Amino acid sequence: MRMKKNGVVLLLAASVVSLGFIPSANAQVTKPLTMEQIMAHPDWMGIAPERPYFSQDGKHVYFQRKASGSEIRDLYRISVNGGTAQKLDAADVVVAESEQKFISPDRQSTAWLRNGNLFILKDGKRQQLTRTGETSGLLGFVGNDQLAFRNDGKIILMNLRNGEQAMLVNIKNDDDPSSKKEPYDYLSAQQTRLFDIIKKRDSDKKAAEARQRELAIQSASAPTPVYLGKGREFRSFSLSPDGQYVLVSTAAPRKDGRTDKMPHYVSSDGYVKIEDVRSKVGTGAESDEQIYVIDVQAKKAHKLSLDQLAGINEDPLLALKTEAAKRLSKPAPKAGVPRAVYINFRGIRWSPIGQQVAFSLFSADNKDRWILRMNLSGENKSQWQLAHRLTDQAWVNDGSFNEFGWSSDGKALWYLSEESGYSHLYLQRDGKTLALTNGRFEVNNVQPTHDGKWFYYRANRKHPGIHEVYRVSSDGKRDEALTDMNGGMEFELAPTEDKLLLTHSTTLRQPDLFVQAANPGAKAIRLTDSTSKEFAQINWIKPEIVAVPSKHGAAPIYSRVYRDNKTQTGERKPVVMFVHGAGYLQAAHHGWSNYFREMLFHNLLVQQGYVVIDMDFRASAGYGRDWRTAIYQRMGTPELEDYEDGIDWLVDNANADRNRVGIYGGSYGGFMAFMALFKSEKFAAGAALRPVADWAHYNHGYTSNILNTPDVDPDAYARSSPIEFAAGLKRPLLICSGILDDNVFFQDSVRMVQKLIELRNPNFELAVYPIEPHGFREPESWLDEYRRIFKLMEREVKGRQ
Repeated sequence: MRMKKNGVVLLLAASVVSLGFIPSANAQVTKPLTMEQIMAHPDWMGIAPERPYFSQDGKHVYFQRKASGSEIRDLYRISVNGGTAQKLDAADVVVAESEQKFISPDRQSTAWLRNGNLFILKDGKRQQLTRTGETSGLLGFVGNDQLAFRNDGKIILMNLRNGEQAMLVNIKNDDDPSSKKEPYDYLSAQQTRLFDIIKKRDSDKKAAEARQRELAIQSASAPTPVYLGKGREFRSFSLSPDGQYVLVSTAAPRKDGRTDKMPHYVSSDGYVKIEDVRSKVGTGAESDEQIYVIDVQAKKAHKLSLDQLAGINEDPLLALKTEAAKRLSKPAPKAGVPRAVYINFRGIRWSPIGQQVAFSLFSADNKDRWILRMNLSGENKSQWQLAHRLTDQAWVNDGSFNEFGWSSDGKALWYLSEESGYSHLYLQRDGKTLALTNGRFEVNNVQPTHDGKWFYYRANRKHPGIHEVYRVSSDGKRDEALTDMNGGMEFELAPTEDKLLLTHSTTLRQPDLFVQAANPGAKAIRLTDSTSKEFAQINWIKPEIVAVPSKHGAAPIYSRVYRDNKTQTGERKPVVMFVHGAGYLQAAHHGWSNYFREMLFHNLLVQQGYVVIDMDFRASAGYGRDWRTAIYQRMGTPELEDYEDGIDWLVDNANADRNRVGIYGGSYGGFMAFMALFKSEKFAAGAALRPVADWAHYNHGYTSNILNTPDVDPDAYARSSPIEFAAGLKRPLLICSGILDDNVFFQDSVRMVQKLIELRNPNFELAVYPIEPHGFREPESWLDEYRRIFKLMEREVKGRQ
């Protein structure tokens, strides 16, 4: 089906692809690609399944799929044996199993929330327990017959046998009113002394308050509140499976610093709308969490002391702070100790029966991760033990490789750690730690079996860019490959633990769903094929994954190379180098790329006579800790070295012309396009899309990991920010930026343009997109942007004499 929107042809796949139908890729055709085709709405390529998950009985798979020509997601269900996927209507969607499910300890019941209503599945029968549309905060099962909900600091228990609800505990971020003492006041004391009626009323009031507290203690529905102190807010909150304890952390309200402003020039009413957006790195205040264990029965809170936590009283940034103060002729700073810490997202894990808990702490300065464990069955419920400490002079990866949990018997703790230089799986039992995996590869998405015998995991063992599913026995003696599909891979172990749900892709095929038995040698059954006939019948160039040697002491730089079969003959080819975004992201893998538009554009460039390379420069994901942290305090330097090595490889191996090299990229890639043109003589032209011009203007969470903060480490910001090197621009530069970008602000491009104007540099152009955010949404904008990039390369790279 073809639709036309503002002159751009959209090829919608609804009429040619049905889920469960495999389109034929035979009779491929080769014809010139056009910009209008490759930058059209991506529905024309086919629509991939999203967010898949097993039904609780393991017999079906649910997944979402975007509706053709719309951003609405529909819910589908398909048998694990294959067949045609069923699109659920509204009546079925509102009662369907959710991907976020809670399973009872005896594994006989499953509960979930859907559209604010509570459902339970038991003995194959589904029952809707609430119909208000307002149920929220489901914490999970307490025993087999109760469900716990959270409403702020209140935890409510629902008895599944009779539907009765009662408050389990009421935790308040406030001061205990019974402990308050009125300050001495002469006039008040005099009134009480002189007038018996006032004395009697005061006495009656205190007696009434005491009576209310007594009644509250006796009432199951109104337990005595547990007070944690005023002026705080809840951060982490977790109830033990037996309902006896709550682990909670509180902190002062966030102070993120002064927010910036973003104008909407093209608005619905014709007036400029001003939106508040994020603050900038280093402008907020660190929020130190306080951690409590709440004894539910005793209604008491035990505040954990972290004074003895290893490294808590050492300031790893003190030397940098001292040097910065010295330059500004300020007094030498004191060490920032004890260091501020926080519990990581979903960083609390209870043992199966709830008598033990483990939680992960991160330092606010990004240098440490601790995993602490506590045994709550003893007398001292506030005594923790350090299970593991991971420290890094650069930064600990707080976004990945932080999975951990308990064995099924509650006697062992497993966790991921990068301590070897790569993320690996460790098991700690009886004071001894066993490395279950090891080698130059990364492990993640660990899913243990309930009998404690196996750990299933995802890893890139056989190649950095190929991910497969493996399992290792809990004694470490058996480590087995379960899949051999050679591409991109995500997986889920079925609740029945006998099957794997696989999301697999290749460089030229979007992610699709497969199911296979959860043992070695099993064959995967395809459930979906989402690639459209139009896309499948085009003879796309499959990118080569090559290992570019490094001349700068680094490991090989894995890269995607796009070229035709005539590359080694004839005139040397012009080169386009693409820089992926995010910094910490993997591009040179064997799966489907999130940069699918760029993949199509690279095919068009090859048809026009170019060689294209997409490199996993240092800082990219998939290659271990050293590769990730090579940019610490010097963003833009190792990456540029890697791209210059890429030029040398292309000259030696791909018949490339050293004097005709262009570079482009978005976000982090836009930042690198700036650095390439400002700091190197090897590039003929470049396009910086939604680019970072000055890291002091980016966000705190990302930037402080790599460069610390501007007040602590100003040199790192000076050597890493393109605006400091703008005077080096000698070749044509295209800057493209969306005004509604709330990630990398449009201000970055504006400041860079002003700097170039003041430098009287004529070698730049600016393209502005008034209604676009960081990731463009409209096909017309993509088309306009990539037309400009193509024209730049044709004029300044290919056409260079």
